[in-house]
Amino acid sequence: MKVLFIASGNKSVGTVSAFVRSQYESLQREGLDMILFPVIGKGWKSYAKAMIRLHRLVRREKPDIVHAHYSVCGVVAALATLGTKTKVVVSILGSFPTHSFKWRWVRFFIKHVWNATIVKSKRTANQLGIDLPVVPNGVNLDQFSLVDKEEARKKCGFEEGKKYVIWCSHPSRSEKRFSLAQEAVTALNDPNVILYPVFDKVHDEVVDYMCAADVLLLTSVCEGSPNVIKEAMACNCPVVSTDVGDVDWVTGGIEGTIVVPYGDVEALRKGLCSALAFHSRTQGRERIKTLGLTIESVARKIKTIYDTL
Repeated sequence: MKVLFIASGNKSVGTVSAFVRSQYESLQREGLDMILFPVIGKGWKSYAKAMIRLHRLVRREKPDIVHAHYSVCGVVAALATLGTKTKVVVSILGSFPTHSFKWRWVRFFIKHVWNATIVKSKRTANQLGIDLPVVPNGVNLDQFSLVDKEEARKKCGFEEGKKYVIWCSHPSRSEKRFSLAQEAVTALNDPNVILYPVFDKVHDEVVDYMCAADVLLLTSVCEGSPNVIKEAMACNCPVVSTDVGDVDWVTGGIEGTIVVPYGDVEALRKGLCSALAFHSRTQGRERIKTLGLTIESVARKIKTIYDTL
């Protein structure tokens, strides 16, 4: 089976997100013939150009499946495959307000255009009001491996006697709400607790930070199935998160993980107090295995969807 992956290539020029690349490689290991097509540029003009290039590629390569990541890439894939036998699979990676403009057109494409749609959490399927396969992104446990905490702290340059709360995204991304993270840590009123934003790092460096940190904090407004939570759990890092996407299900209430309502600074403060007082590593890695969220398990689930088409 030949599968063409399409995703935004704006992480750096021509480079797709790490989780897309990881999923692509996992499907290759399942024996699929994979082609990667990054969409370069932003805005409808760039996507229109990408659609023309993709149409030519589809005509030349004749893939069985085009798997688009993000809904706009799904529109590009649908237009580029018109008049062909290629099936279109789309992964919806986030969530959005019910009855918004995006909600309306995404529902239309799911029902009438795309051959299969994958969502990352049950919450997103409920928002759309459609029964859809829920397949969260998997974690590469070989990559997100366990590193000795003291060794990792030295690599990261963490000070002795300090507790580190890491926050993994770029502070400029408004939907990730770095300001809320700052408020919560400030509310602790403890000079020995440091909020440390981690961004623009390669995966190997991120592993070190997750193994070195005392807590990973997520303060997003909305998410589908945040990879950072699963990656932190793979490193047995304690987690405090707003109740977005599938975080509550993934963490499962295991000791050292706390999920609180969005926007509640006092709840975040209390959650951080509990997680920092945990003084241990979690059983997050075992939880990931139990839920079938390893990258190999997820690849097999996606392949089953392809086979059905």
